[in-house]
Amino acid sequence: MPRSPSPARNLAKTKNGGKSKNSGEARPLDKDGGSEAAVIAAAGKRAVKAVAPRAVAAEARSPREAARSTGASRHATRRPRMREEDDLDGGEGGDRQFVTALARGLDVLAAFRPGEGRLGNQELAERTGLPKPTVSRITHTLTQLGYLNYNQRLSQYELGGATLSLGYAALSNLDVRRIARPFMQELANSTNMTAALGLRDKLMILNVEAAMSQALIGLRLYAGSRVPLATTAMGRAYLAVIGEAERETLLDEIRDRHGDEWPGMRRAIDRAIRDMEENGFCLSIGDWQKDINGAGAAIPLPDGLGIYAIGIAGPAYLASPDYVTAEAGPQLAEAARKIVAQLGGDQPARPARK
Repeated sequence: MPRSPSPARNLAKTKNGGKSKNSGEARPLDKDGGSEAAVIAAAGKRAVKAVAPRAVAAEARSPREAARSTGASRHATRRPRMREEDDLDGGEGGDRQFVTALARGLDVLAAFRPGEGRLGNQELAERTGLPKPTVSRITHTLTQLGYLNYNQRLSQYELGGATLSLGYAALSNLDVRRIARPFMQELANSTNMTAALGLRDKLMILNVEAAMSQALIGLRLYAGSRVPLATTAMGRAYLAVIGEAERETLLDEIRDRHGDEWPGMRRAIDRAIRDMEENGFCLSIGDWQKDINGAGAAIPLPDGLGIYAIGIAGPAYLASPDYVTAEAGPQLAEAARKIVAQLGGDQPARPARK
């Protein structure tokens, strides 16, 4: 059976004036006597017929599937966008309201300590445990916002005016600081020791007010300074009066940090809890610094709004263990009771019973 000429052969014939290359005879290209344009049109129709079933299938898909398909092809070459959740990862506790980027910025600000001057990115990275490139971006942002000042000659940072404004606003709004101040000064003068008022900042007590005695030599504490939670009388007084669950959480953190020193610390904290229950104050005799003795008490704010610690401390030659136990400690407990009464409280702070 003779084969019908293919479209490619017909097209070749058209280019040769409709003649066969072999015979030179003019022959029609198809039954309609069409030209090259007709052949191309016919080929186009066959292509359309081949594609048509797929087009119908595409139209049969739901609008959502079609949009997903279109979106996938469009995003295949687009750089993925950062999700909002990337900065709201909840930290270690899985809290979706916790903004990790903000926490890192605050950690950088908290790395600056009283009396230590400027810090560079390397020092900030070591103190915060953050990668240095991350610290560099954070310090740049904080500088642009005025929370840090940058010394170009030293390549170091210091706290800026915006940070100082926040600190001043916080201190000026503390009624407990204003009320406690005269009692603290009276206590410092009568005991020749330094009096301090503070609140907890992680595993430290952050002093927000201090009163010095008239003694020429003594312990100097200032607003903004920090003392350890586990080894100072102020810190132990705080641990004694908070809830048991919160206390155990903090004690676990202290144990993990101090390792071999922990058993002795735990015994001292347990003793402080008993002393607070019996006497309204607790002691630190050479536990924070070898030659420093002190006493601590607690000041709970009305309606459970927080707990402050108040303490007195001084060098051992001025504040012997017997003196702190028999005289300075009871005076401190009495001052704490008066401050609580001025704040509107009706009972002194004692350890929470199980």
